[in-house]
Amino acid sequence: MAAQILDGRSLAADLSTELRARIAALRERGVTPRLAIVFVGENESSLAYVRNLVRTGERLGIAVTVDRLDENAGARETRSRLKRLGSDAQTHGVLLQQPLPRHLSIREIADAIPAQKDVDGTHPTNQGHLAFGSGTAYVPATPAAVMLLLERSPHWPLRGRRAAMVGRSVVVGAPVAMLMLAQDATVTILHRESGALQQYLKLSDIVVVAAGVPGLVRGEDLMPGATVIDVGTTIVDGTLKGDVDFDSAVRIAGAITPVPGGVGPVTNVALLRNVVKAAEHAQVAASETPKANAT
Repeated sequence: MAAQILDGRSLAADLSTELRARIAALRERGVTPRLAIVFVGENESSLAYVRNLVRTGERLGIAVTVDRLDENAGARETRSRLKRLGSDAQTHGVLLQQPLPRHLSIREIADAIPAQKDVDGTHPTNQGHLAFGSGTAYVPATPAAVMLLLERSPHWPLRGRRAAMVGRSVVVGAPVAMLMLAQDATVTILHRESGALQQYLKLSDIVVVAAGVPGLVRGEDLMPGATVIDVGTTIVDGTLKGDVDFDSAVRIAGAITPVPGGVGPVTNVALLRNVVKAAEHAQVAASETPKANAT
């Protein structure tokens, strides 16, 4: 039986329809949602992602600006740029594009983004709420996209399911694992020190791969009928490749995301949903300020 293709473009279109109505309501009140992206360096995959984000923002009516910094920019300069953008009342969301150059650490920088404008959920406060399962205003965009795609899979709801998360980054792996745990899945986190992956993947109803290694997971590694979410995006000889060998995996999986056209389009819209949410919160706060001052 052929695997269900989890079409990210179709899901993104559905989410965009809802977003357009919310953006129109904001514009009627004189508010244009705005996102500022700080981009350090020249990472090709990141450049492609940011270009798509700008185009998606234009189609939806969200202003997206990109503030470029040199590859050698230090933590102090990067933090200063984030703080300056965060202090702009007309900017509702601030994003530090990752991955960063090797000499920069997100842990040294993330707190420079105001928590209420941290639309990709990297601020320590937002990370902490996510880890504690207490709810965070802004779920990181790529993990949010993974969960939205899982909602369309045959293994939703996740309660009691066995899930493997390949990759433990603070950007994708760890947040996805925590979000799946919050849905009562039994989650195994795998990484480069885990040894052979197959023994874990063969037991997993759900496999999410975010390792940055093209073709790392093959069909023979999977449990028949598993749901496979491929977060990998690496440009190989001018072509975007995922971490899953699609041709072999599609014959074994029950549901699978393609690359491109899977997680990526949903990530864009998930991030912009957070920008709209931030703009809505800012508009509510602004409307309540005179009342607070009058008492």
